[in-house]
Formats: sequence, structure tokens, C-alpha cells
Amino acid sequence: MSKEDIIKLREDLSDYVYHFTKGKDAKETLKIIVSDKKIKDVTKKGYICFSESPLTMLAPMFNYFEQFENPLYAPYGIGVKKDVIYKLGGRPVFYVDREEIKIIPNQLRWKSVCYDPNSYDFSWLREWRLPHESLDLTFNDCFIVVKANGDISDIQGILELDDIDIDAQPEDGGILTEYTGHFTRNFKVISLEELSTISQMNKKQLLCALDGQSNQERHYLGSTWK
Repeated sequence: MSKEDIIKLREDLSDYVYHFTKGKDAKETLKIIVSDKKIKDVTKKGYICFSESPLTMLAPMFNYFEQFENPLYAPYGIGVKKDVIYKLGGRPVFYVDREEIKIIPNQLRWKSVCYDPNSYDFSWLREWRLPHESLDLTFNDCFIVVKANGDISDIQGILELDDIDIDAQPEDGGILTEYTGHFTRNFKVISLEELSTISQMNKKQLLCALDGQSNQERHYLGSTWK
């Protein structure tokens, strides 16, 4: 069995790392990221944070966070291919105790996180850090994560209208006009609602759902009668 086969079988291993927004304005923050087509180091820490925890296994965490007005993380974010982050210099953090951090060279402290299983344990995040001020987002290398299907149309920038087809047909003394829009999809997108309705979509199903999304779409926009 090859290393690749083992990774494909492990549902707890992810091909993507995720940058989730946080707080009560998490959805608005995602809208800004989509509009800018980039993730920024808004905290000015010198790196951008990601979680390697598989998206298909995060539903219980987000369900728990929903009870808080200002949750640590919200179900709005971006998944980026892990190999893209790695090529740009991103790395998984290493968890060490407070005494060990003191002896870590300064050039490595950006990827060091304190760890104490009894009092300070964020190892469940499987955190990665990218030492960049910003990360440009592309259609092929990432996808957007939203809470519900209805959020997709609410976040401008995922789809952009390119053209409208107008079909006017005489009918019963009037004219029925139908409109079809041609859109460019800037980002692939999936909702946690979709994941749950498919009943715990596995890693392979998630990748298939994403790969099937084209960067061109047609949508019926409605009709008028005169």
C-alpha cells in the first residue's frame, strides 16, 4: 500500500487547510475576503492561520459554537489546497510547553504554540501558519465555505453576471419574456447544510462535489408578461 492510498483512506486527514472567520460579523468578514480575492493578516502577527481539521468532521464543533454570541470560529471561511500553502512556506505548528518555547530560536517562534493538556490545549485545531501578509485566492486552488445554501447568493463576488439572454414569445395577445443569466464563478463553494443533508459526506464525495463545479454557469432569472 502506498502513502497516497493511506492518505486517501484516512477521513481524519485533509487535502485542504481552512481559514475560518470569527465573531458575530463572521459572514461580513467572509464577504470582504471574497470581494478582495485574498486573505489578509489583519492581526499583524506576521502570519495567516489555518486549520487542517477535515471540513467533513467539523459539524459538531460549529454546532457547539452556535450557542455563543461571539464564537471562537464561525462556519464561514475558505479551504485552500494544502500543497499550495506548503509551497508558499506555510507549515503545521508544533505544540510545546512554555519552557520549551523559551529555547526555540526566534526565526521559528512564528510556528510555535503553547500546549498544556490540562489548561491550554488548542491542538484540536491542527493549526498551520503561513508567514505572509496576504494570500491571493484562485478558482482552482480554493473554495468558499458557508453555513447554509442561502448564504451562497448572499455573498457577492462568488458569482459575477457576464451576460443575459432574453427570449420573448408572443402568447395569448401578450408577450412572455424570459431572462437567463450567464455567470462567471470566481470561487467554488459548499455549504455545511449541503454536507449534512448528504449525511456525513466523506472526503472523496467532498472532492467530487468541488471538482464538478464549473467556472461558467447559467441561471434562470425570471420572466415578465406584457
